[in-house]
Amino acid sequence: MRIGFNTKFRSILADLNRLSSEINLTQLKIASGKNFLCPSDDPSGVVVSLNYKQGISNIEKYQRAIEDGLSVLRSQEAALGNVQDLIARAKVLAIQSANDTQNIQSRQAIANEIDSIVSSILALANSQLGEKYIFAGKKTSGYLPGEKPFELVKESLPDGQIIEKVVYNGSVEDFEIGYDENTTIKLGRNGQAIFMDSGLFETLLALKRTLQANNTVNYNREQYDIQKFIEKLDEIYNYISAERGKIGSQISHLETKKNLYEDFKQTLETNLGNIESADIAELATKLQSLTIAYDAALRATAIVSDLSLAKYL
Repeated sequence: MRIGFNTKFRSILADLNRLSSEINLTQLKIASGKNFLCPSDDPSGVVVSLNYKQGISNIEKYQRAIEDGLSVLRSQEAALGNVQDLIARAKVLAIQSANDTQNIQSRQAIANEIDSIVSSILALANSQLGEKYIFAGKKTSGYLPGEKPFELVKESLPDGQIIEKVVYNGSVEDFEIGYDENTTIKLGRNGQAIFMDSGLFETLLALKRTLQANNTVNYNREQYDIQKFIEKLDEIYNYISAERGKIGSQISHLETKKNLYEDFKQTLETNLGNIESADIAELATKLQSLTIAYDAALRATAIVSDLSLAKYL
């Protein structure tokens, strides 16, 4: 069976086109450093690569959540540290006020400093990270203009006496974040649990009222009241210290998870690089072989093209 000239020529051209395409693809892989440029180059490799990329994307999402959580917890811990310092100062002032050498002016000065401590602790309780309140439980935002989670208000009693008290407008539910699939962690405690349930503001404001009253009728009774305030401030200090310790444990937990995720991410990135990165030495060898084959095909084409009908017959 004789093979026609056109058939031979088309076969050689097909080989040339195939070799040219392979050379171009190999050159592109070398230039890009990628093992595949489109899904058809390595379908199974593309699937594995996409799985690795999805895993890395999920980890990065969890890492962002953890970083946000750590920022909140660290801000809470720092604020409570300052609150403890103010409580300690209030105790020192209470001890000073129990001295019977204090006159009405000095008692009033101490009351004024207690008032300043209340204002400072209020500011710390209303601390914000960005635009979100960190001690307001789940209600981190959404307050009316001029409203805050903690507010000092004046209340009139039936006997006409006006007293000050602090009200809490935040949520009694603890704020949580999700940092893993179906996993959440509480970020500290809500403001009700930390500041209101501890009796912090109630105790300080009562101490302030006692000092302002400057009871000269029943000194022993006043001394008893102040001593109770001192004991209560110790209890509150320990209460806040315990809450701060819980926050420290949460910080440690999240930092451990952060490090684990970083290690896992690096492993996935290494595996992804092994799948996607081209073996430049291997591709260079392949390119050389393809180039030799292409040159040979070109020579064959020249020989076939030089055939005349007379030579063929």
